[in-house]
Amino acid sequence: MNTGLLYKKLPSSAQRLDAMFQAFDGLMLVLDGSGRILDYKAGNNSPLGFPVHKKDSVKFQDVVPADVSRKYKTALQELRNGSKVVSFEYVLDVLKKKTWFESRLVPFANEQNIMFVRDITTYKQSSSDEVTLAYEKTVESWSQALYLRDQETEDHTRRVTDMACKLACRLGLSDADLVHIRRGSALHDIGKVAIPDGILFKPGPLTEEEWVVMRRHTVIAAEILAPIQYLAPALSIPRSHHEKWDGSGYPDGLAGESIPLFARIFAFADVYDALTSDRPYRRAWEQAESLAFITGQSGTHFDPSITPVFTTMLLEG
Repeated sequence: MNTGLLYKKLPSSAQRLDAMFQAFDGLMLVLDGSGRILDYKAGNNSPLGFPVHKKDSVKFQDVVPADVSRKYKTALQELRNGSKVVSFEYVLDVLKKKTWFESRLVPFANEQNIMFVRDITTYKQSSSDEVTLAYEKTVESWSQALYLRDQETEDHTRRVTDMACKLACRLGLSDADLVHIRRGSALHDIGKVAIPDGILFKPGPLTEEEWVVMRRHTVIAAEILAPIQYLAPALSIPRSHHEKWDGSGYPDGLAGESIPLFARIFAFADVYDALTSDRPYRRAWEQAESLAFITGQSGTHFDPSITPVFTTMLLEG
């Protein structure tokens, strides 16, 4: 077997940034640790602009009002203290109109930070239905941009999301539950944005020390998403989808029905998709082999009451 085919070329920081620029529909800034603007772009016909040329290489805090500069400096200090994402809101005059903005500051690579800036005036002034739709668009584009940091494909997210929702339907969950499962599934690995490149892109098995760092992505996801109140019912999937029925999972060592139901459902989709997809160190398994593994882990990794429903669903196509 030509094992060279199992390895993919790792994307450079520049390639990942370009992908993120294309995915995000607000303003996106690349900043060094002091706030100096290294690059920026208004994505997908965003109405946002920025009053500085890239070649000027000025600091963000020097081109915004004093109150915004203070909020940025506070956010930067929170990142230095270990936070994985920091958000702050402010008002700017845009075309002689008061406009609300939200900035989300996230660590990237090479001691750089990325700032996602979005117009949130709609959230501040609109009806609850319009706010919900606006939040949906925000999370969708932001999560897509963050996923592109490690070149995760849109197909992967679609597969695990569709599979988890299909399983939830088989289990008789409500339409309202499906909404939360879909949101949580789409955001399940968002915490990996803060995992170092050397671990996230390692083309082979991780060491135990590296696994300690990698396992933190579940807690990081919870930190990132917790401020978004309407995502609260979906948060159990990003945080708890690596818990196991026998209590040997992470990050909280939950067991049995103490593991949230949404996370128990999603675990089937996540593991099955991982088994049936190529990895740098192995080829994809066939369906029969994957289902045999999941059945063998019933009552250990997986909820034994859900296992037969899942396997029947896959076998029926």
